[in-house]
Amino acid sequence: MIAPLKQPPHIDADSPRRLEAAAAAADVFSFRSQRGAWLAAALGFFCLMPYAAITVGNRSSMQVGNVLTLLMAMPALLASWRQRTMWVFPLLIAPLVVGTFKVALANDGDLSLSIKTTLVLAMACLTIVATQLYAPSFFLSLLTGLAVATLVHFVVGVVQWVAFSRGEFPLLWMYQNESFLSVQENADTIAKYTQRPFGIFPEPSAMSSSLAPWVLFWIAHLCGIIRLRRQPARWQNVLFGAAAVAGLALIILSRSGHSAITMAAVLVFGVIWFVRCRATPQTFAVLVGVFGVALPVVLYFAAMQLADRLGGGASNMGNSSWEERSDSLRIGFQLLVDGTLATLVFGIGPGLTSPILQHVYRLEAVWSVSLTYIYETGLVGVAAVGWVGAYLLRTWKSLRFDVAFVAITLVWLVGITITTSYYELLSLWLTLGWLTVWPQICEPAAARTSWQPGFAVFRQPAPAKRRRPRLALSRPTLPAPSDKQLPRRPWTEN
Repeated sequence: MIAPLKQPPHIDADSPRRLEAAAAAADVFSFRSQRGAWLAAALGFFCLMPYAAITVGNRSSMQVGNVLTLLMAMPALLASWRQRTMWVFPLLIAPLVVGTFKVALANDGDLSLSIKTTLVLAMACLTIVATQLYAPSFFLSLLTGLAVATLVHFVVGVVQWVAFSRGEFPLLWMYQNESFLSVQENADTIAKYTQRPFGIFPEPSAMSSSLAPWVLFWIAHLCGIIRLRRQPARWQNVLFGAAAVAGLALIILSRSGHSAITMAAVLVFGVIWFVRCRATPQTFAVLVGVFGVALPVVLYFAAMQLADRLGGGASNMGNSSWEERSDSLRIGFQLLVDGTLATLVFGIGPGLTSPILQHVYRLEAVWSVSLTYIYETGLVGVAAVGWVGAYLLRTWKSLRFDVAFVAITLVWLVGITITTSYYELLSLWLTLGWLTVWPQICEPAAARTSWQPGFAVFRQPAPAKRRRPRLALSRPTLPAPSDKQLPRRPWTEN
C-alpha cells in the first residue's frame, strides 16, 4: 500500500467532550449576559422611581433601587480594584465616617442621627459601584430602563398638570415613601397653589435634577454629538428620542429654575449640530422643523412657565423658594466657618445641619446635596470632592474636551448644588457613576473618523440580531498539500 507522506493529525477521543463543554460554557455566558442586561435595565428604571420603596421603621424606607444596587454591587468584593474607578465610593464615604467619629468624641450632636445618615447615604452612593460594574457592558439596557421610566413620569406629569387646573391632586396613593412625606402632607397646597407637575418625584426640583442629565445625553446621541461604542437598535433610538422630548417637556412644565441651564445646554447642542451638518434636503427639512417650529414653541412655553418665578416679589409661586434656598446655603456656610477648629476640619456632623436650621432658623434644611455634604464633613469632605472633581477633569481631557461630557457634568453639578437636597435620589449617584466610566461607553472625539450628521433615528440602520454560536462536531479541514508532498496517485492498492 502506498500512503501519503504527511498523515492527518490525530484526533483525541476526548475532543467531542471538550467541544461540548465549550458549548455549555457559551450557553452559561449567554445566560449571564441576558441576566446582566435585565438587571441593568431594572437599575435604570427603579433609580428613577424613588417611591417604589419598602417601609423600614417609622420615618425611613428602602427603595427597590437600593435592593438592586446592593445585589449588583456584590461582585465588587471579588473584583480587582486596580486601575478601576470604584475607589469613588469609599472616598466619598470616608469623610462621613470620620465626621461621625468626631460627633462621638466631641459629644456635640445626636450620634444616632449621624450614624443613620451615614448608612442611608452609603446605601445611596452604592449606586455608583453598581453603575461602574454594569454600565460599560450593558449601557444600552441601562439607557432603555431610564427612557421607559422617563415616559412614565411624563404621563403622570401630564395627568397632574390637568388635575391641578381643577385644584385636585391625582394618584396620591403612589407617593408611599416615608423618606418623602412632604407630598402627602402638602397635597392640598400643591394642587391649589403651587400647581407644578413633577411626575413621581418628591418635588419639581428633584425631578429636574434627576432627568436633565439623561435628557441631554439622549439629545447629544441623537444629534450625533456623541457616539456610543455599540450602536442601539432603531426602536431604541425612537425610544430615546421620545424620552428626550417627554423629559424636556416635563422639566419646562415644572417651572423649575434648573430648566434654564438645561435649555442652555440644549441650545449649545443645536448650534453644534447646525454647524456640522451637511447641506442636504433632509438637513434643510430638519432645520425648518427644529429652528422654525419646534424651538420657538419650546422657548415660548419655557418663558411663559418661568415668567412668574423669575419676576420680582414673593408670590405664592414667586421667588420666595429661591430666597429660602440662598438663605439656607449662607447659614450652613456660617455654621461651618464660625465653629471650632474641629468643626472646620471634620464638619458639623452627618445629618446635623437639618435639625439646627429647623430649630434655630425655621428652615427645613440646606437645599443642596453637595454643599450639605461639605458642611457636614468639613475640609476632609472638600478634599474628597476635589479628588473626584480632578478625576472628572482628567477624564474630560482624555476625551479631547468633549462638549457633551462637560455640558452634562455642569447640569448635573448645578442640580446637586443649588437645585435639590434629596441625597436619597439614586439617579443623582447613577449619573456620577456614569460619568466616571464615560470613556468605556462613548468613543472619544478623535476616534470618530466618519462624521454622519443628522438624527440617529433616521441615519442608523437596525443592527442584525446576534445568534448564539454553534460548535459543530466535525472533522477539521486540513490544508491542501503541495505538489511535492502529494504523489500523482496518492492511493493505490496492489
